[in-house]
Amino acid sequence: MEDESYSILNQRAIIDLLIQGDIFPYMTGSEIQDIGIKFGVSYEGGSRWQILQSILFLLHENGKTSDFFYYYLFKMNITSAVREVIDGNINAKPKYTKVEEIVEESEQNNKAIASVLRKDLINKINLELSVSDKKLIVLNEKIAIIDSKATPKVLVDPAEIMNIGYVKKILNNAKEDLLNNDLDSVVTKSRTIIETVFIEILRKHQIDFKENGNIGHYRSLVNKTLGMKPDNRWDENVSSLISGLNKIVDSITTMRNINSDSHGSSNRVKINEAEAELILNSAVNISVYYLRVDGRKEKKKIVLILRKHPNNEI
Repeated sequence: MEDESYSILNQRAIIDLLIQGDIFPYMTGSEIQDIGIKFGVSYEGGSRWQILQSILFLLHENGKTSDFFYYYLFKMNITSAVREVIDGNINAKPKYTKVEEIVEESEQNNKAIASVLRKDLINKINLELSVSDKKLIVLNEKIAIIDSKATPKVLVDPAEIMNIGYVKKILNNAKEDLLNNDLDSVVTKSRTIIETVFIEILRKHQIDFKENGNIGHYRSLVNKTLGMKPDNRWDENVSSLISGLNKIVDSITTMRNINSDSHGSSNRVKINEAEAELILNSAVNISVYYLRVDGRKEKKKIVLILRKHPNNEI
């Protein structure tokens, strides 16, 4: 039998979210029975919610609750729900502002709407679970129930980047994405953290630059501004370190761009939770490092000014 925490999913409010058709397609009694049979259990008596309640009980006994919910959330055909969203958009009654511009079906459009529907359903399930301080997350193609206050580890104290309001928001959202196993979003937000810190440094030093998302160009300007461009006076180990930082930034940027452009194709860079956590921590580490180098440069500038004006005649 699976962990007892899964039994918390077998409650009327969550069952209604699964079968009533408010987010995912409405399920008839026979459709509920069919999905139970897929997992080797069946129950025929009672109302629709009672059928699913009994099926979830049997699934829990057989250790298959996680498999059932993963199938329901990510494998089940929800095309009819996607079409309802599109119809609402066409009739100027959008259900979700994030995808309100989509007014026709395509593989890419359907995937975008399906993703929004899944997130909405998971959020509503978690709203019910929050009463018990629990949360449903997706972890390596499995469903897990965790403490709602659980947070992923960010190894560096991010005090410096937390002083940049936008970065603080992005980092907190990235942690949430990591918990929800939205790993593509973790990669995107990791890149955004680095980009935002580069832009912050360039603006602080009043460097002219074109804000076009070219993170490689931003980095080159920041390295030049902070005196971090290696030359033959540098120790070769320090040069190797800076080169390694550049490769990490390039890798994060490339992974984000590939996954953004591939839209579910075989070209996507597939990562697991461990790699996503590594990427996020790397972005935080790199950002903090650059901000500390910038802070060190500012302190040196102040010391030089004080030496030139020992009597504070500045």
